[in-house]
Amino acid sequence: MMSSFNSFTNSLNQKFQELSTAVSEKTQELSTNIPNLTQSTQRFVQERLGQVTDISQLPQEYLELERKVDTIKLIYENFLHVTSIYENESYDYPKYVTESVNDFSKVVAHKVQELSHASSASEAQNILITPGPAKEPRTLNYALSKVSLISSEYLNHIGDHDEAQVASVLLKYSDLEAKVAQARLQQDTLIQTKFNKQLRESLEQSFKKAQKARRDVEYKRLQYDVARSNLAKAKPEKEASLRVQMETLEDQFAQATEDATVVMQEVLSAVNFSHEIRELANAQLAYHQTSAKLIEQFVSGFESSNPLSSVSDGKAQAEADDEEEAVKVDVDDVSK
Repeated sequence: MMSSFNSFTNSLNQKFQELSTAVSEKTQELSTNIPNLTQSTQRFVQERLGQVTDISQLPQEYLELERKVDTIKLIYENFLHVTSIYENESYDYPKYVTESVNDFSKVVAHKVQELSHASSASEAQNILITPGPAKEPRTLNYALSKVSLISSEYLNHIGDHDEAQVASVLLKYSDLEAKVAQARLQQDTLIQTKFNKQLRESLEQSFKKAQKARRDVEYKRLQYDVARSNLAKAKPEKEASLRVQMETLEDQFAQATEDATVVMQEVLSAVNFSHEIRELANAQLAYHQTSAKLIEQFVSGFESSNPLSSVSDGKAQAEADDEEEAVKVDVDDVSK
């Protein structure tokens, strides 16, 4: 039994030794035939410092594709630096308006009112843990709507007829601004989904794929140039093996360049920035058209309900006609 166990142990040790030798030989072969990372890194640094000028040139078509891809990528990034503002709801909210205390007071008042109607302890507990009423979006138009509504309520408390008319106008203006605010939020949502999202997806997917392919080209080019340099400085007995190594790396460099060219062509063919810009403009157009229509309706209704407006307009027109006549008289005097 002991003899059998020793035989098994010796056999296992022999196999481990053979495996270790094979791995060592393979590692030595790779380090001899392929430029290692240190050599490639050193070569990269020397090129950046201008210490090496014998650099393999990439095809002109490849370089032109790189320039185009980089340009489109830069445009996307620059636009997103600006249009990402539409993802911040309060980008136009007055920064000096502080409502945290008022909002908290409203939530507390709402809870107290609900608790007064609770008929059991469990129902009261449910009221306490249930979120309060939703906050109004923090936008400039909603702020205008809110201040108009509050001002209307103040005037109504006075009870005077004239103030009641102004309160009615403010109430209508509050409704107008609330609708404009809603239209702005719809615009923001469209820009987020139809423009920002599309640009980000392109940058995260297509352009990253192209960047990865280009990095592979750069790495293969460095290896190839290191191999060329090693061959140029090689001793006669090593020239044959180093030449094979260089030719192999040259083929890999060429293949990587071809693959990256295809990837960049695919990226550029999928670019449809004019469509994304049109989506951005359409979202803005819908918002501004809606806002203009709502404001125009409000102003028209306000002016038509004011009997003094027609008198004021007539007086203003008469004054303008008098000024025009005076100018004509002066011109006649000068000509004489």
